[in-house]
Amino acid sequence: MDREDQNEPSTVDEILRKIEEKADTGEYIYRGESKHFGTVSSNLYRVFLEHEDFDVAAEHFDVEIVQKRMLEDAKKYLRRTSSDCELLVEMQHYGGKTNLIDFTTDCFVALFFACEQYASENGRIICQKKKLLSPSIKEPPEPINRVVAQSSVFVRPPDGFIKPDDNDIINISSEIKLPMLEYLQEVHDISVETIYNDIHGFIRYQKDYMESYVEFYLS
Repeated sequence: MDREDQNEPSTVDEILRKIEEKADTGEYIYRGESKHFGTVSSNLYRVFLEHEDFDVAAEHFDVEIVQKRMLEDAKKYLRRTSSDCELLVEMQHYGGKTNLIDFTTDCFVALFFACEQYASENGRIICQKKKLLSPSIKEPPEPINRVVAQSSVFVRPPDGFIKPDDNDIINISSEIKLPMLEYLQEVHDISVETIYNDIHGFIRYQKDYMESYVEFYLS
């Protein structure tokens, strides 16, 4: 394995020891990313970050101005009164663009997300001390099956992104993604079915089963 830092954990056991060092303190929340996306940012911020005709730094971009306008438009589609936080969490839940960044209080859920996709690419876990982000941490306003299953909390960064310390990033090599997923399912009962435990989770993976449905019917 090619690694820039030979001290980087490279096995399932080494990864588990590394993340449990953080978890044992009770001070952290976690974010799992199946590949290195660069800036740890909200998906709304990334729309402007990746826009070829816009420079977020040069333009002193204020993501909250965009989100405020977006919320005004989104409320026109509601049949009930919702707080801004409630609406943002619901939009995030259904894959909408918001200035929220998904985190979890469960380090093993973060491990799942770090390994779930992009089998040929390295993933990572971002560990953040709660006290450093406390003004920006938003608890889900009401229980949603998937939010509960994922032990979700949301960070609403004023600038649209956060800058974790290098010591708080745990890299996950592509070679151990599958063994890690097997470990999580066997030991912690964490899998696609338990994490995406609603009809939207089924729809997300429905295409993976379509061929077997066809074969079942034709057999």
